Amino acid sequence: MPAAPPMDDFPEESLSARSQSARSIAQKTARAQATERQKAQLSLEQEKPVIQTRYEYPELAPDGFPQDGFTRFDWRDCAMSQQNRSERQNGRWLYPSRPFRVQQKLPKLAEDHPLYPAMERYEDNFVPLLTAEMEEEMRIFEARLKEWTIQRLVGSGYALEDTLATFAWSTKQGGAVYKFAKKRGAIMAPRFNTGTYVLFSRTDPNVDPLVNDQDQPIIATVRSVGNGNLFIAFDKPIPELTKGQWRLDIGYSDFVFQRQFDAVKALSYDPLEQDMAGFLDERDAAPKEESRKRREQGFLQGTALREPLFRSFLQASQGPELASDGIVQDLSELAPTDLPTNPNPQLTDLAAGIVKPSQLMRNDLLKSWAERYRSEKEVPQEVEGDPHVPLNRTQLRAIGMMLSQSLSLVQGPPGTGKTRVIVETIKLLKQHFQVPHPILVCAHTNVAVDNLLTGLDKAGLRVVRVGTEDRVPGDMKHTTLEARLEEHPMWDTLNRLEDQKMSVWVERKSAADAQRLMGEPAKESTHSQSSEPENMGIQKRHDHRNALGCGCGERSKAHTMDSHADMKQICTTCISAATRKLQCIDFPIVFLDEASMATEPLSLIPLMKGSSHVSIIGDHKQLPPVIISEDAHSGGLSTSLFERLIHEGHVPSIMLDTQYRMHPALSAFPSKTFYSSLLQDGTPASARPAPKTAFLLADDPVADPFTGEMREVAERKSMTFLSHEHQESAVMKSLANYGDAELVVDIVADLLHKNPEMKVSDIGIITPYLGQIKVLQSSLYALETREKLIKLLGEARTDELGDIEIKTVDGFEGREKEVIIFSTVRCNSGGYIGFLGDWRRVNVGLTRAKRALIMVGNKRTLSTAKMGARSNDSLPQGGSKVWKDFMAYLEEERMILDVEE
Repeated sequence: MPAAPPMDDFPEESLSARSQSARSIAQKTARAQATERQKAQLSLEQEKPVIQTRYEYPELAPDGFPQDGFTRFDWRDCAMSQQNRSERQNGRWLYPSRPFRVQQKLPKLAEDHPLYPAMERYEDNFVPLLTAEMEEEMRIFEARLKEWTIQRLVGSGYALEDTLATFAWSTKQGGAVYKFAKKRGAIMAPRFNTGTYVLFSRTDPNVDPLVNDQDQPIIATVRSVGNGNLFIAFDKPIPELTKGQWRLDIGYSDFVFQRQFDAVKALSYDPLEQDMAGFLDERDAAPKEESRKRREQGFLQGTALREPLFRSFLQASQGPELASDGIVQDLSELAPTDLPTNPNPQLTDLAAGIVKPSQLMRNDLLKSWAERYRSEKEVPQEVEGDPHVPLNRTQLRAIGMMLSQSLSLVQGPPGTGKTRVIVETIKLLKQHFQVPHPILVCAHTNVAVDNLLTGLDKAGLRVVRVGTEDRVPGDMKHTTLEARLEEHPMWDTLNRLEDQKMSVWVERKSAADAQRLMGEPAKESTHSQSSEPENMGIQKRHDHRNALGCGCGERSKAHTMDSHADMKQICTTCISAATRKLQCIDFPIVFLDEASMATEPLSLIPLMKGSSHVSIIGDHKQLPPVIISEDAHSGGLSTSLFERLIHEGHVPSIMLDTQYRMHPALSAFPSKTFYSSLLQDGTPASARPAPKTAFLLADDPVADPFTGEMREVAERKSMTFLSHEHQESAVMKSLANYGDAELVVDIVADLLHKNPEMKVSDIGIITPYLGQIKVLQSSLYALETREKLIKLLGEARTDELGDIEIKTVDGFEGREKEVIIFSTVRCNSGGYIGFLGDWRRVNVGLTRAKRALIMVGNKRTLSTAKMGARSNDSLPQGGSKVWKDFMAYLEEERMILDVEE
């Protein structure tokens, strides 16, 4: 599941009294969410101004975009120097004349529209798939709470008992974060990750849940996990949490699914028409309405790229038939080499009529640069004034393609610098060509967003991180939306008004409470003057608070609008792109990273904010979206938008072909197996020396140049497979291997002992199985282990062990470490590898390390590599052959070390 949304997007929860009802927690949760959505929709319809769109528009320019003078993105109007400035404070101009953003009332796509049949087919395809996935998640959640015992829930990692909560800190939005810990020992809960939804109860969420004022279960999200504690965020302080012990259960919310449904429906809207409609309204408005029209502006919805997105849905047959795993090929035949590896960045005749050149090509300087650098020439033609971009030739071609095409695909194999390519592209747009358009930079995970954020910030760009502030790394806190808003000169005024508003509210509440204590319940305040003297004080306070609220609200809107005017580069996750915080900005330019990990409807969310220029970056040879519903999986929901467009072949695309992460010995097998040997090495072996450790085999002997005698060398191989005979076992409805874990602890100790210069955080431990995560954590952090490590490493070094990241392979995609320890777990007499047989997971696992990869497992099991009936039905084929080939490769390169019992 994608990361949880910001709390201000989450249904408001509060506490009243403990529920005495025995109703199903799942039904109550669903009812609460439905009620909040209805309230939100009603509030939206009642409070927000509405703009009616028109249906007659001027012809588009020859490039397919609105003519100059009929778009809000005309550079002459977007430039800050052209704004109507009327006030200056603290060295900054304010722009009070900037229009207020409102929601537009948009008509549905007309039945006679050329894209209407494709839109119908698209919705008919994806809405049932999303519904099936949502219902399956709900079914699993309900069954777990209803049928499992508490012992099973705790043992499988879905629940925690006897936790204590203490207040940690307040959030700037008025929420609160609480720290949950055990009375004794650390919390070992690998399923409770950042973004996980959590339910709270004393004994059973079906009996005595923590509820809000509406008697509905409170749902909160995990903000962070560290040092054996959970930090969980609520939208308001809850004093009751600090009293007594609590049971925590992994919860459920349909928030992510509702945003995906909204994105699919938004494909009906054309942002180009909406953009032009504002100018037609202003031109046709009566004089008395003109000033109002100028003060209002509808935020754009939908995307201008529907035609290339809908191409395979234009016909009744939707292109290539999807197999049962959602990939365009028969499941029994799919192998790594069956997926295209070397796309063509040049437009084909077919694509020429579907993907139009970018609107950015109206800039002659940008057009010249993009056309010269995207060419197939080995050395592009340079002209005076060209900016220096320190990238390789393929990366420069990728940038040229992304700048010149309205829709493009960039395949980024491991370590090929796709983040750097995105950063340099945006740097060119903003710093060299000075393109005024806002840019939305999204990724599937928070980790990838933060990598992009760091790169853009170091490049000198004013970037804003939107999402939950607590998740942003400490050195990037200055980029958060909250920090940017505080920089505005109006911030202190707003805070003062908010304090006054709260003070009046407290006085009013105190007066009303006092009246009730006297036995005379206070009457409800109204906007009309009260006729009863005893209510005069309360009524005055009520009116005062309303007046303050109106003043505060108007200033807050102006402050937000003015602050957003400076925010031209926004970084956020796909799901957080739907936040209300971003309704102040339209995003014609979107960069979508990690696109191969997201479902197609999830990828649409950032595109539905008025996009007309989109670059999608991913690698369909790494992990696909995670789907749990068999119907949704077989229907194709596990095929990402990136992969579908790569297969269709009508969108310009390119593969980055030089990796800079791995030692050449580590990249050799992945390049040959997954990328048709097209992945080259950009970093010499000398720059990635293997660390000292007994768990890496010595490098091959070399011949003495004088005598010819073979001599041993001090250097170690960069990869070694440690083979043992410890049998696997079932843990937490998953698999684990205690022998694997013991070896991993020994490897960590040896690495830290023999490499004192190595940071503990330079080591990463990965495994395919969640059960092994718990075993690894228990082994590494056990008291007995700590005592041994203190004797070997010293107490200070041992205390740093918490910096070692222990994650699943899936949780490490997009990450890298100097040294990776890969616990494969599988060791059984039948030679079955099951879940490990997904070759995309193998690709990720083998490509995370920079200097050394130490694998632990059983060579016989992995060399046999049987899949089993269930794995054959649910995983793409080819994984068994990949493991057999890999073990043969290790044997040939003498990289296997047998470890005695």
